[in-house]
Amino acid sequence: MAGVHAFTEPGLYELVLTATDGGGEQAVVSVGVVVEEGGYGYERIDVPPGRTNLLDPALIQAERERLAEVRYLFTPARRWHGPFLQPVEAAISSYFGTRRSYNGGPYNSYHAGVDFNAGMGAPVHAAADGTVVLAESLTVRGNAVVLDHGWGVLTGYWHLSNIEVTVGQELQAGDVIGRVGSTGLSTGAHLHWEVWVGGVSVDGLQWLGATYPWADPERAVVP
Repeated sequence: MAGVHAFTEPGLYELVLTATDGGGEQAVVSVGVVVEEGGYGYERIDVPPGRTNLLDPALIQAERERLAEVRYLFTPARRWHGPFLQPVEAAISSYFGTRRSYNGGPYNSYHAGVDFNAGMGAPVHAAADGTVVLAESLTVRGNAVVLDHGWGVLTGYWHLSNIEVTVGQELQAGDVIGRVGSTGLSTGAHLHWEVWVGGVSVDGLQWLGATYPWADPERAVVP
């Protein structure tokens, strides 16, 4: 699987797949992949005066480097078995891909996850079976948890009021990992939920209520 960055220009791209068997023999397949316009909207975020320091590019970059330590993990065993669960019972307040401006600045960033407008302290659940690979307080994302679901698929849960899991813990879909909060760069209680595929942020809503053919060998179709 491969994720496509939200800033990728629409068009036809070449995807090259290389497979190596136990004897060292390689097979290379090249296919064309069409990237379509996402139709993402725009959103202005007004950060309270007491938290504008969290917009410091140096802080943001340092946190990206910390997350990069787990973001690109690839565990060969697939842990999920069907559609992901919505991590919290709440309405959506902000969608993936929305171009964002902070305090009237340029729209040069995008929303890398889905925000759920849940109340303070609401339970947050693991979207699928997985292993906790990060559970700590971050500067921008606040109290954060990252789960590894295998095959390069990970999920992140930000701005929690508290964390109820530890690194290395094995979870099943639906297990409580923490509670909704407003820690870090946040303007109010909510859950920010991300899905990463090969280190690329993708739309988590596409993982709810549907099983991808490539994730279920019995449904896979080879042309």
